[in-house]
Amino acid sequence: MIENMTHVMIFVKDYNEALDFYTNKLGFVKVTDVSPAPGWRFLSVAPKGQGTEIVLHVPNAGMQGEAEAKRQAGLIGKTPSLMFKVDDCKKTCDELRSKGVMIVEEPKKAPSGIQALIVDLYGNPLWLIEHPK
Repeated sequence: MIENMTHVMIFVKDYNEALDFYTNKLGFVKVTDVSPAPGWRFLSVAPKGQGTEIVLHVPNAGMQGEAEAKRQAGLIGKTPSLMFKVDDCKKTCDELRSKGVMIVEEPKKAPSGIQALIVDLYGNPLWLIEHPK
């Protein structure tokens, strides 16, 4: 049976610029960064203290074949929404905005609390959720 989710993958154009965005702008930590085979890199990040890792994956025809790499490249910026809990949605958006992060939807009241939508440097959607106290 399925026990828990350990990783979620998003497709990116460049490992180093994606790593810089997630660590230096969002404050995530690098969890794994290995090259198990020539031309292949396994890179993951996570919010501090979080168990689920986000794998930053650059499509690679040499490792996956041309058709699969093309399919994955078409998904850059179209990752299903990832959602992150925050203590103060407005304050978090202000901090991220000051670091150059694009705020697509400003914090607003929603059934789940206060929420805002930001995107990474490729357009992948990242929701920030502040639950009612």
